[in-house]
Amino acid sequence: MSAQPYISFVTYGRNDGYTADYVLRVGRAVRCLARQLERARLDSEIIISEWNPPKDSPLLIETLDIPPGLRHVTVAGVITGAEHHKHFLGADEVGIHVTEAANVGLRRARGEFIVGKSSDTFYSPEVIEKIAARNLRKDTIYRIDRHDVFVDDASLWDLPDDALLEKFSTMPGNVHGWIQQSPEWGLRELHTNACGDFTLMAAHYWKALRGYPRDPTVLALDSDSLVLHAAAALGGIECRWPGSCRVYKPAHPNMNAARVQQLWSPWQEWLDRYLLKRGNARAAHWLRRKLDYPKRKVRRVGSITAASIERNFVNPARQWNEGVPYRSSQEENWGLGNQRLETRMLSHAAWDDGALAG
Repeated sequence: MSAQPYISFVTYGRNDGYTADYVLRVGRAVRCLARQLERARLDSEIIISEWNPPKDSPLLIETLDIPPGLRHVTVAGVITGAEHHKHFLGADEVGIHVTEAANVGLRRARGEFIVGKSSDTFYSPEVIEKIAARNLRKDTIYRIDRHDVFVDDASLWDLPDDALLEKFSTMPGNVHGWIQQSPEWGLRELHTNACGDFTLMAAHYWKALRGYPRDPTVLALDSDSLVLHAAAALGGIECRWPGSCRVYKPAHPNMNAARVQQLWSPWQEWLDRYLLKRGNARAAHWLRRKLDYPKRKVRRVGSITAASIERNFVNPARQWNEGVPYRSSQEENWGLGNQRLETRMLSHAAWDDGALAG
């Protein structure tokens, strides 16, 4: 049986030209994180879930230049073939199901604590210091703000890690901090803003949740926020780390907020404005939840119209806050736990005496 690392970092991706410099950003982010963890002498693993890799490109994990001589950090790739992607709605339009890809990694993570992350994000030194203190609580969900940074000068990627992170800390950008939810929603006051880029909690929560909720489409909208609220429904207590603890996200044209559009019909717009003008926001939000509007479209996925945020996210999160027990939408074999997927060890830490979990 494998030794257990203190923490697992789970990310996902595929080498599909998602953006022009995607492979560059991912490689730089993985190397930076591996060196941060090694310097902190933190027994850890980075799991990269490679989903539905294109046949005409090298694997994403094959493009990574992993730092040599890592003794505290295992870096592993798990490869999921096209046969597991093609049955999702919209599979012909989007080559990755991000939450199912993440679930493959989450299912196989061995850490005492687990955090999911986007493949091209970076952590400020203060984040690693917090984790390396090894005093994380198993009843706590840890959250930090995301800072979107605009990298216009490609030479920044050649900077040493410390200099790059220092540069990120001084660059202008968008901060995704805590946002107070609409009081009409009736939700717990959790930090859901960009929570898919950093939600750290004990492995037992991820296992109890069975990872991210199942979405039969490739859109996976609201999944990160649903996980946060579901973990709170299971007893998790949210802790927001100080503002110096940041996750940096290099901005690009395919950011999620830029891709999602609400779809209002004329009668819906009229009714919503009428109710809000009369000061009846509660009725306006109730109708949105019950009648499921405004629905949403995602750029480049023309075949799917997604449910409204009120129906998809607010309804279940509100019910959990009212005491309705959480029930996972995933099966027992979530994360393809019953499948023998190809695994590649890119770096093997001294603590690691076996294979990934299953």
